Amino acid sequence: MGTTLKVCFVLLSVYGLMSCGSSKKMSADDYSQLPAQERIQYLNTQVAKNPNNVEIKKELYREYLNVEMRPQAVRVMEDILRLDPNDADVLFEYGELQYAQGNSKEAYQAFLSVMQGASASRYQSRIAEYVASGYGMQQVTFSSEDEAFPSFSLDGRKLLYQKKVGGNWDIVEYDLSARSEKTLVSTPADEESPVYSPVEAKIVYTTNADDRRPIDVAYKVREIVSRSLSDGFVSTLTQTVADDWLPRYSHDGAYIVFVSDRSDLRKVSYDAKQSDIFIMESGGAFQRQLTNSPANEGGACFSADDKRILFHSDRNGQYDIFEMRADGKQVMTIIDNPNGNDVNPFASVDGQYLAFVSDRDGNFEIYRARSDGSQQERLTFDPGVDANPVFSPDGKSIAFHSNRNGNYNIFLINLSTSSGVLTSSDLISRLSDLAK
Repeated sequence: MGTTLKVCFVLLSVYGLMSCGSSKKMSADDYSQLPAQERIQYLNTQVAKNPNNVEIKKELYREYLNVEMRPQAVRVMEDILRLDPNDADVLFEYGELQYAQGNSKEAYQAFLSVMQGASASRYQSRIAEYVASGYGMQQVTFSSEDEAFPSFSLDGRKLLYQKKVGGNWDIVEYDLSARSEKTLVSTPADEESPVYSPVEAKIVYTTNADDRRPIDVAYKVREIVSRSLSDGFVSTLTQTVADDWLPRYSHDGAYIVFVSDRSDLRKVSYDAKQSDIFIMESGGAFQRQLTNSPANEGGACFSADDKRILFHSDRNGQYDIFEMRADGKQVMTIIDNPNGNDVNPFASVDGQYLAFVSDRDGNFEIYRARSDGSQQERLTFDPGVDANPVFSPDGKSIAFHSNRNGNYNIFLINLSTSSGVLTSSDLISRLSDLAK
């Protein structure tokens, strides 16, 4: 309902309601001239006199919402729903309010009640926006083995990712047109997080092949290496006793940004090590630390013009998304949602958008925002874990991995196609899953 129309509705309703239980009648004009807090006080008085009058209570919670007193609005809405559990208008607005506060399960339960009621058709399209994006979704891989951390080739026709084979991770290339895959790297070690070079026929990835200590594989340190796609020659880019991971090229191919725990010299377990963002030339020279805080930083990538680096950090108590100059200076917050962690940013080639992962709605989902962090939009809706989004070179698709079908597979979000509106039965089924 538009703002002007809603105000008119409020005033008309108030005009008819304010005389209830009172000897003094207040006109709509007089009511509209009252400050917000006085309107709320007046409505509370009327509610006390007319505890079963749902219409007065509706006006009260809307006044609370107008002044951002959300907890008070929620209490009034819940009181209304105790009187009339099937009031679709209140149920829907209650769901919207709970969703805005990050209480996704409560929101889904309210939306489910609406869809199971007589007024479902009036709200179907609006509720669908909360449980499904308007974009098409495509599953790329269907293997019973885990596949994760996809990246696009420069022409967008192929995907590179890690695949669990025989208990360890190998590197696989997938042709999107032919729908066929080819193993590029297969050793007894773990090879992970592969990316294509934007200027040479080579790939960069991590491997723990050089850590021959008799310890649990989860604690073996990784080094970053490059591999020629023409002759298979492998060049080691990092050689430390620390763990180095998640390498990503600058768009001009001159630099690689990565994550490392090499600055944490504490004698603690590897999973307790603090990580920072580092940068090096694409051949491995001049490795330099960019962040140096007590927090954990990771998920780094270059901006579209290579002048800035996006990353996530828990320096503010939870994981937020930050941006800094390529020399590590001028750090600024881009995305900071108080209801959850925001991680793994990835910039589109045109510089217009960034994709990221957030658990603000209860579990990790894929989101998209403008490059300045505005216009945040949820793209996936599933009880599973959706993670590591990367844009295609043309910006029309986002690849990510998800365990929504039992194990990790690769998926695509087609940003140029519509998924259509869910049917009523599909919407009820999805809400039932999400509300659990």
